[in-house]
Amino acid sequence: MLATTTLVTLTYGDRLHYLTTLIERSLACAEIAQVIVVNNAATADLGQLLRRWPVQVQIIDLPSNTGSANGYAVGINAALQAGAEYIWLMDDDNAPTPGAIELLHQRLAECSRKLGRAQVAVQGFRPTHQADIAAGVPRRFAFPHRSSCFGFHIAQLPYKLWRRLPWGKPHADSLHHSLVKLPFATYGGLLGHRAMYENIGLPRTDMILYADDTEYTRRITASGGHIFLVTDAQLEDLEHSWNIKARTGNIYEAFLLGDSDLRAYYTARNQAWFDKFVWARWGWMYSLNRAVFMTLLHLVAWRRGTHARFALLQQAIADGEAGRLGLNKLFPL
Repeated sequence: MLATTTLVTLTYGDRLHYLTTLIERSLACAEIAQVIVVNNAATADLGQLLRRWPVQVQIIDLPSNTGSANGYAVGINAALQAGAEYIWLMDDDNAPTPGAIELLHQRLAECSRKLGRAQVAVQGFRPTHQADIAAGVPRRFAFPHRSSCFGFHIAQLPYKLWRRLPWGKPHADSLHHSLVKLPFATYGGLLGHRAMYENIGLPRTDMILYADDTEYTRRITASGGHIFLVTDAQLEDLEHSWNIKARTGNIYEAFLLGDSDLRAYYTARNQAWFDKFVWARWGWMYSLNRAVFMTLLHLVAWRRGTHARFALLQQAIADGEAGRLGLNKLFPL
């Protein structure tokens, strides 16, 4: 029996060309029965989508841009209320390659038989976002250790130095596992049965945007469930995100040299909150990693002359560690 899936996505601004490609490719897949688009006050004429796909596309209009956390919360809730059997989350600038959603469903069915529908999710492979996996980095080094700070952990430092040497460089041809266990994931490409979504609830709307998907998907594994990256099910990024590794040499430059204070603030604030309140296992280890990370960030800021951005990041991290979430009036969407 063919799985019936509801695609949930959200959009803002003028991104109709990306969104149209996503919907066109998705509805070409037999598994996709319905598309829910959450309209975060987009300026584009989304009515074109309804005129082209009057039965399969539903648009939920929000009066203002409320961020990704609330947008996905609205979309997931709408899909559940409409009786969706499977829900597939995608950013508006993602698109499946041929056979990707079919393969995701196959892997999800296999894992669900062993683990239960409420305890498993699968995710499509986005090489630019899962850059370490794509490069062939071993799994134990591809994801941040518990009690890390912004992905930095002193226990991983020797490998990070080693991989920069000619004989320590990872090889992409070592990527031979079709399933890679993830500690958390992104919204883009996540597929699960409705029981899984009912189990973890809806995203935290007070995180607004950035790292809200990290917190949301971490609930799957924190409750004993599993997320599997399906490396054979590749998704295409129609637009590359601002903070991918290919854009800058390291995370410090990504934060300090990015062109948006808003992105830097919410990303740093929410990541600091997640690291302290969700990901930290030992307080002393988190404090040590934090001290080293902040020292390195300060050094890069001094070398690059980005003192104002460094001060902004300090405030964002302080807000996150103090639990001050929600919309910051200095950074409206």
